[in-house]
Parts: sequence; structure tokens; C-alpha cells
Amino acid sequence: MKKKVICLACILVPLLLTAQSDNDSLPRPTGITTKLNNIAFARKELLQSFLMDDPAGAGLWMDSLSRLEDEQFAGLIWDERWLLYYWSESYGTLLEEVGQFNENQRAIQSWKIQPPKDSLFEWIDEIMRAQQYEVYGKIRNAFLNEEEKVFSILLFEYLLRLNDDEDVWLERLESFQSHFPNSRYHSFIEGIKPFVLKPTTKAIGISGGFQGGNFGGKLDRTLGTPYALNMDVYYWTDRWNILFDMAFAGPTLKRDVYTEAGVWPKDDATSLISLNLLFGYDMINAGKVRVFPAIGGGMGMLRPPTPDEDEDPLPEYYEAFNFLAFHLSASMNIDLKLFRKNYRDWNTPKGSYHGVRLKFGWNGLNFGGQNPDLQGQMFYFAVNYNLFAVIPKRN
Repeated sequence: MKKKVICLACILVPLLLTAQSDNDSLPRPTGITTKLNNIAFARKELLQSFLMDDPAGAGLWMDSLSRLEDEQFAGLIWDERWLLYYWSESYGTLLEEVGQFNENQRAIQSWKIQPPKDSLFEWIDEIMRAQQYEVYGKIRNAFLNEEEKVFSILLFEYLLRLNDDEDVWLERLESFQSHFPNSRYHSFIEGIKPFVLKPTTKAIGISGGFQGGNFGGKLDRTLGTPYALNMDVYYWTDRWNILFDMAFAGPTLKRDVYTEAGVWPKDDATSLISLNLLFGYDMINAGKVRVFPAIGGGMGMLRPPTPDEDEDPLPEYYEAFNFLAFHLSASMNIDLKLFRKNYRDWNTPKGSYHGVRLKFGWNGLNFGGQNPDLQGQMFYFAVNYNLFAVIPKRN
């Protein structure tokens, strides 16, 4: 009889232990390793319940993780837990937690020993993204007031990182605060607001690149092709543009140039500099392109290049070949906004961009008044790389 009792006990004891609650089924923590193992086990079971679409089972394992969590250990990260609330439609619990959640609570969570690495969040995130529009419908049909519904949608998109456009996201958050000025979620809203620089109607820019063109009049027979380095610095305000445009070229002489002092011989090098101040207005300023004509005037300089230290000095009579004259100028500028979304990298407001500037221009060079062989003008085309930075508002 005694042997039968012992055999029966050997069978029943394991069954009774298996039938205990999930909390009792977990090994009692005796150290950090044991505690982390218990958390890892509970998270694994929670994931299985989630994948089997078993809210009741998931709720039990969430309770287990809550009991395992303390001042030192985190069982569930707050965004994991809140997404699970959306999945189980536990909006009351969700909103109660969020209403008390602030930067201090977020910091406390981050200081704790985090759960062991697993795929729980990745699965929750992926499935809730796939069910995004179903969740919207459930929120709209839930027993919530208008404020809670609007906030629940904002929070859901924040948890799924659907707020990639910082400017639009900031507008939505500020709109919520404006419509619900006494909301208990203001503290949380302030914590997730992006820092967005507000743009003014003013900007500064710079562009630089290469220029090619040809001369008109007698200059075409006197100077070679004017390949040049072109750059401009400009100020933009409410569609108006002020540009300081510069070009530096070195065409060679195609024929002798005669002056009273002597001859500037054919094939000699030259230094041609054009400095212009132009005013323009945006005809088109769209998402990907900006087009503005500009007119103004400037100063042109043509002279022999200054020799390097190891070169022979120029003859004294070369000083007579320094030509300087003022002229009119005009240009048509086309900006291709290739990189509009990189403005945050520069810490500048929206509207800043960088890309290619195409420039078609004319300089009415007036060297002809000083020498008939230099009468003419210059037409050019430039391809520049352009940086346009909107000036932020000051608070």
C-alpha cells in the first residue's frame, strides 16, 4: 500500500506543479541571470500568444512581466506595451499610462536593465504596421471622446514612426494643443515635439562652377574662347534676389593688340575679370525648380596676367595694357533643387536646398572705348553647384 501511495505522489506532484499559475511556474529570481532568464521566458510566451492572436494569453504574460519588473529591471519597454494595448483595444489602460508618462518616466525606463534581446518588438511593429488602417477604424469606433480619439491616432503614428515629416508632425501636434488646451496629454506632447526651425522670408546663398561662352564684335577676333571660373554670392528676400556675380577667365590673344606704348602680341596670355551686381525676381519658385532673371551692371578688367616669382617680369610698357570699364549685364538663372530634404543636416529651416544652377548671361564689355580692337560683348553659359539656406526666425 505504501509503495502505491509513493507511486501516486510521483505522478500527481508534477501535474500539480504544472497546473500552478504562470507566476508560480516561473523560477524564483535568485540573481541577475535568473531574473533575466525569467523575463526572457515570459517575453517568449507573450510573443507566442501575440502571434496566435490570443489577447487573453498575452494579457496573462504581460501581467507576469509587470510583476517581474522593478526599480532595476524592465520587463516590457513602454512602446512595446503600448502597441500591445492597441492590439488588444485596451484604450483606457493605454491613455491612463500615457497621461502619467513624462520625460522623467522615460529616463527611469532607460536607466533600468533592459530585457534580453529578442524579436518581440520587431513582430509587434511589423504586424501593427500591417494592421494600421484597421487600428484607425477601431479607434474611431471605440468608446472614446474626441480628444482621446485624436490623441490615440497621434500616439499610434508616433509609436510606428510614421511622423517622418517633422514640419507636418509639428503642425499636427500644435493643432491638437490648440483644440484641446486643457488636455492631460500636454506633457507627453511637449516631449515628442520635434525641434523645427521656423523660416523667414530671407535667405543667403552661394554658387560656383565653370563658365563657357563667346565674344561678340571685334572681341571675337581678338580674344580666344572665354572659359572661366564663375561664382556668385546672393541674398534672397520674398522672391527678390541681389547677386554679386564674379567670373575669372584667361583667354589668349588671337591677334596683336596695338597701343601707343607698343604691341600686345598674339598668343599672349590675358587675365579677364568680370564683377557684377545684379537684381532679380523669382518668376518661378516651385518644389523642384526656381527661375529668376536678373539685370544690373558691373566692372570688367582685362590685363596681362601677373607672372609668378620664378618667371621673368613683364616689360614696363605692359602697364599700358590694363583695361578697365563699366558695363551693363543680365542673366537668366535656373536652380534645380536636387537635395531639398537635406536642409536638416545644415540646421536650417525648410525651404533650404542645394543643387545645380544653370546660368545664361550677357556682359556688355566696354573695352572698345579704350581700344577699337577690344570693342564687343560677352555671352556665356555657366553650370554651378548652388547652396541656398533660408534664415531661421529668432524666438
